[in-house]
Amino acid sequence: MRTFTIYICDDHSLFLESIEAFLNLQGKYNVIGHSTHLEKATNDIVTLKPDIVLIDYHLEETTGIELLKNINEAKVDCISIILTMRRDINIRNKAKEMGAKGYMLKSIGAEQLLEGLDQITELQMEFFDSIEEEIKAKDPNYKTLLTPREMQIAKMVTQGISSEQIAEQLSLSLHTINSHRKNILRKLNAKNPIDLMNYLKEIGEI
Repeated sequence: MRTFTIYICDDHSLFLESIEAFLNLQGKYNVIGHSTHLEKATNDIVTLKPDIVLIDYHLEETTGIELLKNINEAKVDCISIILTMRRDINIRNKAKEMGAKGYMLKSIGAEQLLEGLDQITELQMEFFDSIEEEIKAKDPNYKTLLTPREMQIAKMVTQGISSEQIAEQLSLSLHTINSHRKNILRKLNAKNPIDLMNYLKEIGEI
């Protein structure tokens, strides 16, 4: 069985020490360092080159996104995962955009953290997303609620494109576009384009 080295950056010492102790009990993972500060974490990661880096989003005077940026600039080849208490779709999307392989809520518990790490390291999941996992638990079909055409129109609506312009661009009648828009809102139990945008953000489409 392959083992993976882990570095943890978190400014909550108790949480950091608890996670470190738990992971070191697993045969597959070995924590080789930790820090509560961005600069030290950056230097350690460049030197130690861990396989996995667990990054708290809230750090002293900055955020975990800055550490992600430093890791990218230093071209360290590692699996970066954001750990946070915030269910924030924008932070999730930014982390994913910057190459993170996971967005995990601290509330998920140690066993689910381990499950997420296993799925990422075994390449069963390209990106572990706690927000998506929560939504999926409530409705496993949430990503397939819209047809491909409805998804296309939904994205155009959130871009501020009018029904008339959508009809022209897709070579469809205005009546057809309006019917699609009604069906989209009905399927998502949405009331306006803002609700629609929030749905698309949740499923990672924008």
